[in-house]
Amino acid sequence: MIRDLVSALDYSSFAELALAFFVAAFGAMVYGTLRLSKNASDRFASIPLSDEVEDPRK
Repeated sequence: MIRDLVSALDYSSFAELALAFFVAAFGAMVYGTLRLSKNASDRFASIPLSDEVEDPRK
C-alpha cells in the first residue's frame, strides 16, 4: 500500500513547492529588512565593530 502511494506521487510538484517556499521566505526577509528604522539598522551594522554584547532590537 505504501509502495503504491509512493509510486503515485509526482515529485516534480515538490520542487516547485520548495521554490515557492524559498521565494516567500526571501520576500519576507527583504520586507522585514526594508521595514527596519534607520536607528535599528545602524545598531545592527555596528555589531561586528562593538566589543560589548547588546541586543540591537532594544
